[in-house]
Amino acid sequence: MLGTEAVFREEHLEKPLLLDSADAVDLMIDTLIAGKPSRTMAKLFCLDRTPLSTGGPDHEYLVGIDSDAQVGIVAFADGDGSYVPSGVADKEEMAYSLLTYPRDFLESPEIPVDLVRQAVKEFVLSGGDRPTCIEWQEEPY
Repeated sequence: MLGTEAVFREEHLEKPLLLDSADAVDLMIDTLIAGKPSRTMAKLFCLDRTPLSTGGPDHEYLVGIDSDAQVGIVAFADGDGSYVPSGVADKEEMAYSLLTYPRDFLESPEIPVDLVRQAVKEFVLSGGDRPTCIEWQEEPY
């Protein structure tokens, strides 16, 4: 297993953080929980997946944490589509920030932080598969 690269701080732009264990995932999630409101999201790319012919990743996995509400969002995108957890959102719109850049999720339901943590661990430890611990729906636009 090669692991998963995570970007959620400026220093990760040059050298992404390597997530290669459940403990590494816990550290990242705990850092997002303790982070500033302008830095509530991480972007993950699994190194175990086959890259595109251009050399870039064939997928993207986003993880956001709202530490005040103890909920978060996960989003998975690949050649088959873009997915968020199934269900109906409690809010009309929510935004998480990756390196101060907001990312809106329209009508996408947030899930408990513990389930976010479990889904990220499954993504990392499965070699980049879309986690099965939650049900998915195509992301509404």
